Amino acid sequence: MTSAADRVSAVIVHYGTPRETVRAARAVAETSPGAELLIVDNASAVGVEREIGAVAPSARVMREPVNRGYGAGCNRGARETSRPYLLFLNSDAEVRPGAVEALAVALDGDPLAAAAGPRLLNPDGTLQRSIRRLPTPWRIFCESSGLAFLAGGRGVFAGHTDTREDHERPHAVQALMGAALMVRRSALEEVGGFDEAFFLYAEETDLMARWRRLGRRILFEPRAEVVHVGGASAGDRLFGQLHASLVRYAGKHHGAAAACFARLMLDAGAALRYAAALLSPGEMGRTRRARYRAALSGPGGRR
Repeated sequence: MTSAADRVSAVIVHYGTPRETVRAARAVAETSPGAELLIVDNASAVGVEREIGAVAPSARVMREPVNRGYGAGCNRGARETSRPYLLFLNSDAEVRPGAVEALAVALDGDPLAAAAGPRLLNPDGTLQRSIRRLPTPWRIFCESSGLAFLAGGRGVFAGHTDTREDHERPHAVQALMGAALMVRRSALEEVGGFDEAFFLYAEETDLMARWRRLGRRILFEPRAEVVHVGGASAGDRLFGQLHASLVRYAGKHHGAAAACFARLMLDAGAALRYAAALLSPGEMGRTRRARYRAALSGPGGRR
């Protein structure tokens, strides 16, 4: 008897997180044994072939000679698989039972939908807000200045990530966090895949913006649940990469002036937060200072 998972190719991009990658693969294998499973090793120093073989014998592991970024790893996974739906998973994301099937059914029900994303949960079971707005220069300003936080993610000062949209019902949204995203293969091919100029961060946002221009929809499906740790393979040392990717996004979708404005706003916001972190004691202060120092120093130290 076939299931919706039989139409799914799951792709996990691995880099430097062997424990998390193995857990993610195990979750797919145990909850959706009919799904095709591919791990793309982005030239990680620590391989996972033997461990993956133990928890998911039917999975394949493909090793890239160099790490060209998350989007490039996803594109490689898409090329090396064949099923009509592609589930892109961060290595620190674990699908819960029924999640893969629920996402596939959501795409089945809307031919114009390019992608569907689940309800993300923190490891303690609490909601991890994953519905996003597409970045604009104004929204980047609101977020970097702290106005979005003060406004509670609502109204004229709403940012692009700090949203308070309904996470209880299925509906179409502007964008989603890309920790777990099921994509219609034909829609991915329609736009030429992920833009590999985005090394890390914002690659899924760029993809969704391109889909929306073509009239495609992005679905939020809360009946699918995925536990997401967050930051396991990146962390504070790559916070500067997030800012660089947002600047690239602003330039690509809103022009050169918007990119300059975004860079200025992001740098100003990081400088203010770094100054505030100087007053924070202990480990929390050190963590915050490292994060905003990385933002100010740029995207160096690529994975």
